[in-house]
Amino acid sequence: MDKVFLEVTNDASLQSVLKRGTRSSSLSTELGRDARAEAHMATSEFILTVLVLYSSTASLVIAQNEQNETTYQRKLPSGKIVTCDRCPPGSHLQKHCTDTQRTVCRPCDAGFYTEFSNYIYDCLPCDWCSSDQTEAKKCTSSSNRVCQCKEGFYWNSHFCQQHTVCQKGYGVKVKGTPHTDTECERCTAGYYAAENTPCVPHTPCKSEEKLLFSGTSSVDNVCVSCNSITQDGVLKLLKQQVIEIFFKIQNTRKLHRICRNLNVKDGGFQSSRIHDHCIQNLQRWLNEATEQEVLSLPDKLHKHEGISKNIKDSIKRIHDEINLCRNTLL
Repeated sequence: MDKVFLEVTNDASLQSVLKRGTRSSSLSTELGRDARAEAHMATSEFILTVLVLYSSTASLVIAQNEQNETTYQRKLPSGKIVTCDRCPPGSHLQKHCTDTQRTVCRPCDAGFYTEFSNYIYDCLPCDWCSSDQTEAKKCTSSSNRVCQCKEGFYWNSHFCQQHTVCQKGYGVKVKGTPHTDTECERCTAGYYAAENTPCVPHTPCKSEEKLLFSGTSSVDNVCVSCNSITQDGVLKLLKQQVIEIFFKIQNTRKLHRICRNLNVKDGGFQSSRIHDHCIQNLQRWLNEATEQEVLSLPDKLHKHEGISKNIKDSIKRIHDEINLCRNTLL
């Protein structure tokens, strides 16, 4: 076997082939090294691009202190360092520069942008406004879309939240904006706020009017004249007083019992506060109630002595004023 191998390897033509094969192998090795170097450089550039593209800060495209830079450096496979032009805002990199060719850039497609000079392969997608936002600034090739919360909402760190609604007796101190919530304040003596309005002074009665019911933090003074009280009648004035009496009840269980006594059904109101939910349902019931139903409230609520008495006193006061006016006109 050794003899055969020696004879074969002594063949001149075969030795020539082997020499050529050795030289080809060396050339292939050199080409392989160049290809691996090129692949390594491409991989490094790709990783760098991904890191730059998906950074979560404002330096997403370029570092903050490099936003005004217009060039960047890269290393060629030969080891030579070249300085390339960055792509201007509104465009992205299509091909890196070489020692013989300038950087090739491409404009951003519609709905994408780059805000700073860059060398990233893809433009960034513009943000979309959510259902509770409006577009404050359109998306362009060089700027992101700017969204702001709709009327009645404000930006609360991560989402739009509805402005706080100031309840009766609490006035709007500072009106909410797309960026800040509404601030409420309790109305002081002599002032009132019906609901989600600033505290305002109680209205003074005119010379021809009489103060029938004094205002509270949630309702204005009730001033009447003989003409107005006979025209409005008992029902309108009484409904205003009854809902105010109900509103002052802070005991939620008591309010629920009153609803059951009056067979008040859920009108579909939604509220984060049970007290408000009950008041809204009672308000709905009162809006639809007849004069006889309102006048019978003291009897229906006889188990709630304080509430029943307050409503009865209000009815008597209105009737007394109407009778006084009628006697005066006679």
